[in-house]
Amino acid sequence: MVGRVLYGLVFVAGVPLILIGWAVALERVTVMPRVHWPLPGALGVCGGLGLMAWSWWVLWRDARALPMNAFPPRRRVSRGPYAWVAHPIYAGFGLSWVGGCLCVGSGAGLWIVGPILVLAMAALVIGYEADATRARLGSAEHPPRVAFAGISGERPTAWQRASVYILVLLPWSVVYEAVGHLPVPGAVEAFMPGERAWPVYAGTAPLYSSVYALVLAAPLLCRSRCVLRRFCEAGVVATVVAVIMYLTVPLVSPPRDSSGGGLGGMLLALERADGLAGRVAFPSFHVAWAVIAACACASRGWRWGLLVWLWAVATMVSCATTGMHALVDVSAGLLLGVAAWRWRQITLVLAGWAQRVCNSWREWRIGPVRIINHSLYAGAAACLGVVIAGRLAGDAAVPWIGAVGLAAMVGGAVWGQVFVKRPTSSRPFGYFGAVLGAVAGLLAGWVAGVADWGVAAALSTAAPFIQTVGRVRCLVQGCCHGRPTTGWLAIRYEHPMTRVCRASGLCGVPVHATPLYSMGGNLVIGLLLLRLWSIGASAGLIVGGYLILAGLLRFVEEHFRGEPHTRVVAGLRIYQWFAVGLVVAGMGVSVLRTGSATAHADGSPALWAWAVGLGVAWGAAMGVDFPESGRRFARLT
Repeated sequence: MVGRVLYGLVFVAGVPLILIGWAVALERVTVMPRVHWPLPGALGVCGGLGLMAWSWWVLWRDARALPMNAFPPRRRVSRGPYAWVAHPIYAGFGLSWVGGCLCVGSGAGLWIVGPILVLAMAALVIGYEADATRARLGSAEHPPRVAFAGISGERPTAWQRASVYILVLLPWSVVYEAVGHLPVPGAVEAFMPGERAWPVYAGTAPLYSSVYALVLAAPLLCRSRCVLRRFCEAGVVATVVAVIMYLTVPLVSPPRDSSGGGLGGMLLALERADGLAGRVAFPSFHVAWAVIAACACASRGWRWGLLVWLWAVATMVSCATTGMHALVDVSAGLLLGVAAWRWRQITLVLAGWAQRVCNSWREWRIGPVRIINHSLYAGAAACLGVVIAGRLAGDAAVPWIGAVGLAAMVGGAVWGQVFVKRPTSSRPFGYFGAVLGAVAGLLAGWVAGVADWGVAAALSTAAPFIQTVGRVRCLVQGCCHGRPTTGWLAIRYEHPMTRVCRASGLCGVPVHATPLYSMGGNLVIGLLLLRLWSIGASAGLIVGGYLILAGLLRFVEEHFRGEPHTRVVAGLRIYQWFAVGLVVAGMGVSVLRTGSATAHADGSPALWAWAVGLGVAWGAAMGVDFPESGRRFARLT
C-alpha cells in the first residue's frame, strides 16, 4: 500500500511539478515565442483534466486498478474513454499541459517542454507499456473507435474514415501552423536567381487551393482499409519528415508580389492573410499532400488515376504560378510525397542494406593480431566526431577534444568490464561508460582551464553523428542487436563470427534492426543540434538537448534489443533506467546559464591530424584484438 501511495504521489504531483519547474527555469535562459490565449488554454486544461479523471474512474470501476505501470490492472478496460482512444490519460495530460502553457503564455513550456513531454509519453508506450500490456492481458478484441484502419481489402468503417481527420489531418494542421509561426533565424530565400521576378497568375489560385478539398475528400474516396491505412501512414511520415526539415533547414519562400483581383486574388489574399512572409516551405506540403491524395484516389481505377494525377501535376505548377513556392520547394515536396507513400518499401531497402552489412564480417591475421573490417567504421566515427566538434569549437579546443575522446574510450571499456562482460569477449564497450568517460574528461579540462561549455556543446553536437556511423560497426560485430520479431521489418544475422550467432543463439532468426533504428534517430538528433548551434542557442541547452533526446531514443531502442545477458530491474532493462537518468540529467543541464554556442570553423592541419589519430586509436580499440590470448582486454569476440 505504501508503494502505491508513493508511486501515485510521484506521478500525480511530482512529475507535473518537475515539468512546471523546468519550464519556469527554461524561461530564464531561453527566448521562445509567447502565445497567450487564456480562453482556449482554459478549455484545454479543463478538457484534459476531465479526460484524465474520467479515465481514472473507468479504470477503477472496471478493473479496480489505478493508472500505475508498477501496479498494472489485471484485466483490460475497453469502455468509456478507452473505447474511443488507446491512451486517454496521456492524451488528457498532453492537452492539459498545452492548455496551461497557453493560459500563462509560457514560451518554453509550449515549444520545448511540450514536445519533449509528447516524445517521452510516446517513448514510454513504445518502449514498455504497449508490449507489457499485450503480454499480460493479450491483444484487445476490438480496437478503439479512433484508430488507424487495419490492413485488409474490406471497406473502411465510418469511424475509420473519421479517424483520419482526428489522428492525421488535425495534428498536421496544428503542428504545421505552430512551426510556421516560429521565427526562422538566419533564414535563406529558396528562390533561384531570377525566379522572384517571374509573373504571378492569380487565376491559378483556385487550382492551388483545391488541394485542401481533395485532401479532405481523400479518406472518403479510399475503397479499402488497406488504402486508407496507407494514406494515414503516408500523412504521418510526411508530417514528421517535413517538420524535421522545417526545424533544421532555414529555407523560406516569401510569396512573390501579386496584384490580381477576382476570385484568384481573393484566394491568394486568404493564403497570405497570416502575414508570415518568412514561413518555412521546404518541402512544399501543398505538393506532398497532392501526391499522397493522388496516390490514394488512384486506387479507385485507371480513370481516377489519370484524372487525379493530371490534377496533381497542375497543382504543382500552380505552386509556382501563384508565387507561393519556389521551384526547390516544389521538387522537395514531390520527393517527400512519393517517399511517404512508399515509406515501407524504402525501409525494406534500408533493412536489406543492413542485412548485407551485418553479414559482411572480414578479418585479417598478422601473427597473433587480428584486424576486423568493422574497425574501419569505428575509426571513421571517431574521426568524423573530432572534425565536427573541432570545426564548431575551434582549433584551440582540438587537443582537448581528442583527450575527451580518449577518456570516452577508456570509460566505455571500464563500463564494459562492469556491466557488459561476457565469456565470449574480454573487451566489450558500453555507451553509458563512454558518456561518463567524456564527462570526466570535460571536468578535468575545466579544472585545467582548457575546456568550457562550448567544448561540451561541440562534443554533444558531434555525438549523434559519431553514433550514426559507429552503429555500422555494431551491425558487423553483432552487438546491440535486436530481439526476435515476426514483424515485416527484420534482418537476419547468418555469419558465424557475429555476436548474434556466437553468443545469442539467434543465427538466421529474424530480429529487430536496432542499430538501424539508432542510426535514424541519431541522425535526426544531430541535425536538430546543429540547427540549435547555428542560431546561437545556449551551450547548456545543446548539451541538455542531446542528453534528453539520446535518452529517449535509447529507452525505446533498448526495449527492442535482444542481448541475453542484459539484466531486467523492476520490469525495465537496466539500460532503460540509465536512459531515464540521461533525460533527468539533460533537464538539469538545459537550464544552466552557460552562454551561447559560437561556431569557429577553423579547420587547420592540426584538426585533421587529431581526427586521424583518434580514428586510428578507436579503430584499433574496437576492431583489432588477440583472439588466442586469455588476458583481459585481449579478445573482442
